[in-house]
Amino acid sequence: MSRIAVIGAGPAGLLAALETAEAGHDVVLYEAAGRVGGMSASFEVAGQRVDYGSHRLHPATDPDLMARIRNLLGDDLQTRIRNGRIRLEDRWVSFPLQPGPMVKELPFGFSARVGIDTLKKPLRRGEVDSFDKAISQRLGPTVAERFYRPYAQKLYGEPADDLTVELADKRVSATSPLQIFAKALKAAKADGRTFFYPRNGYGQISDALGAAGINAGVDQRLCAPVEAIRCTEDVEVTAASATDKFDAVLSSMPIDLLVRALEPAPDPAVVDAVDALRTRAMILIYLVLDRPQFTPFDAHYFPDASIHTSRLSECKNYRNADDPAGQTVLCAEVPCWVDDELWNSTDDDLGALVADELIRSGLPDPQHVATETRRQARVYPTYERAHAGSRALVEAWEPEDPRVLVFGRQGLSVPDNIHHVMAMGRDAAAVVRVDGTIDHDAWRRARTRFAEHVVQD
Repeated sequence: MSRIAVIGAGPAGLLAALETAEAGHDVVLYEAAGRVGGMSASFEVAGQRVDYGSHRLHPATDPDLMARIRNLLGDDLQTRIRNGRIRLEDRWVSFPLQPGPMVKELPFGFSARVGIDTLKKPLRRGEVDSFDKAISQRLGPTVAERFYRPYAQKLYGEPADDLTVELADKRVSATSPLQIFAKALKAAKADGRTFFYPRNGYGQISDALGAAGINAGVDQRLCAPVEAIRCTEDVEVTAASATDKFDAVLSSMPIDLLVRALEPAPDPAVVDAVDALRTRAMILIYLVLDRPQFTPFDAHYFPDASIHTSRLSECKNYRNADDPAGQTVLCAEVPCWVDDELWNSTDDDLGALVADELIRSGLPDPQHVATETRRQARVYPTYERAHAGSRALVEAWEPEDPRVLVFGRQGLSVPDNIHHVMAMGRDAAAVVRVDGTIDHDAWRRARTRFAEHVVQD
């Protein structure tokens, strides 16, 4: 029996550990935190299960993977209908976009400009060398200016023209206004707005994968940050001051931590390239309200650059569950940089900031009675044009030792959805041979598929 180390207990690592153990290997799963799930975990605020921001399991999930999740969660995996809104032209517009509400809710002038942009698309020429230019050419200058340009700067901390075309490929599925309209036609039917969500919070998926892994024999080690990976006769992993030997390592730990843990160290050019890549942080601000519901909507989106909040979700509205009857919890997502003014603000100040922004956006005064926050240092890879060469080098890099494989959202520094990263975990497990060696040709083919992932929102 081969001995395999899996590093990182987010959804990718959990599934990789589970399926590697099911294949007959002796598996140790290392996780730095005291719980599984990473950013896909859930926890309690004011007695209510909440997530690290707004999460959904999309219908685009691979059918076999969806079947596995259904088998683990049973009836707790609920089928839900999206009911969100987006702030455009100082108005609230139903999201996902639908033809009828679009006509009623959007100003005629805005719709007319989008229509003209659609007719002019064949005439748009010129070099497409940035996120901004890609969106302008594909969707027209109106949509770029009124939505994607300010929203991109809010999420990634840089002007849209300083971000790469690759980011547009990964984050925006539509390539023309007609495609947006086609999606809107689909969303006009309830089954076109379907998503899946667990009764006990999004983290229930991770919890179930973790429990299934333990049942399959996974040695799950929490509070065990990996300090070193030494590639000698064996592969030695040191975590929490203890060292174990393995035949192979599957790593989903953040890539900057990985390159510093590897011994021998990667080529200095690779280390420098990893250091050049920035990742946008996020503060999650939870407002506790003494009322049963704030609005009937599951999420509100704020592209306006004057608003720090990018998205507001109301956890209760994602599920049917035994939530406290007289309270609700809102989650505001505020992108920032680690150690900037927002990052260092007090919880009370952040709660007041969010409340003021909601009122300015035409929402009711939340009149919150408590505020909690969670700070996430690594959320959005920035895909800056200035560092495109570094990103290309990192994306092409493979550890020199063939017994080490890198996967996952943090491991590959990609913005993928949970169904994408779970597919990565499944593929990582599948390329581990019976003798514990890794089929790197098969893994490269899998990496080619990963490059085609487009984030679903």
